[in-house]
Amino acid sequence: MKISEAFVLRKIEFSEADYIISLFTRDYGKIKGLAKNAKKSRKRFGGRLEPFVHFQLRFRERLGGMKFIEDAETIRVFSTFMGDIQLFIWGSFILENIEILLPEEEPNNDIFDLLVHTLSALDNGKPPLPVILNFQLTSLSLSGYKPNFDSCAECGNNMLREAFFSIKNGGMLCKDCGEGRSSLILVSKEPRRLYDTEDYSESISRRIKLLSKFTEYHTGKEFKSSKFIKELNL
Repeated sequence: MKISEAFVLRKIEFSEADYIISLFTRDYGKIKGLAKNAKKSRKRFGGRLEPFVHFQLRFRERLGGMKFIEDAETIRVFSTFMGDIQLFIWGSFILENIEILLPEEEPNNDIFDLLVHTLSALDNGKPPLPVILNFQLTSLSLSGYKPNFDSCAECGNNMLREAFFSIKNGGMLCKDCGEGRSSLILVSKEPRRLYDTEDYSESISRRIKLLSKFTEYHTGKEFKSSKFIKELNL
C-alpha cells in the first residue's frame, strides 16, 4: 500500500459507481487511478475526491502500473472555492496549470508546496490577481519553463527598464531586436513590478494572460479554463 498527500486534478466517470481520478501527489507526482464504488462509499471517500480538498491518499498498484485508490482522509478543505464562482474558476486554472506543466509520475515537492500555499492564500481572502501571477511565475520556474527576463533572447544584452516579450523566443527581446515586430508585447523586464503608467489590476491581468499563452506555446497544450478567465473581463 502506498500513501501520499494529494489533490484531485480531474475526475471522470468510469461506470455507474466508479471514477478514474487524475491526482497530484506529493510523493509520486501526477498519477491516475481507479476509485471503485467512489459514488457509493461514504466511509472510504465521503466526498473527499473533489477539487480543492487536500487529503491523505492510500492506493495500491498492480503489475502493469494500474493504480487502485483505496481511501482518502481529509487534511484541509478549501471551502471558499465552492461558494465563490470567480475563486472556483481561478482554482480550476491553478489545477490545470499543474496538469499541463508536469509530466506523469515525477514528484515535485516544491510545486506541491506552492499549490498548498496558493490555495491557502486565496482561501484566506488574499487578492486573487497577484496570487495567481506569483503562482504562474513560480510554477513555470520550478517545472523548467522559466521565461528569461534578464537578458535579450537574441543578442544577449542585459535588459533595461522596458523591453519586448517574445513568447516564441522564451523571454525578453531588447528594443533594438524587437523593434518593428508586431507580434511582440512591450512590458517591464520584471513582471512582478508595476508602474504608475498602468492600472494595477489591468497590469497584472495582462501578465497573467501573457504567461498563459507562454505556457500553452511551450508545452503544446491548451488551457480549457482560458475561456472562463476571459469571461471575467480582466
